[in-house]
Amino acid sequence: MAKRRSTMVDNRNESIANISRTRRARLVAEFEGELGIDYKARAKAAEAERRWIARKTFIVWTIALMFFAIACQKLWIMGQNVDRPFSDVNLFERFEGWF
Repeated sequence: MAKRRSTMVDNRNESIANISRTRRARLVAEFEGELGIDYKARAKAAEAERRWIARKTFIVWTIALMFFAIACQKLWIMGQNVDRPFSDVNLFERFEGWF
């Protein structure tokens, strides 16, 4: 049979893994309060960090898409300057004297 848990709060028997999330959060907040750590400021800093990561990601992807668009435009312009498309890729015409 399984052992029944004690309802008595005993620091020896209660480990951090056996308590609920709410209780753990309350204990951490209480401990941080005793140490002088402002958990609201810490949460605000974490949110600011997530926002900064999102902004950086947006900026990097925007720059990458701009480079891609420029490359596509350059290729399109190069294609407009060719009389016959892919005429320089035909290997049999290019190396006619070799075969």
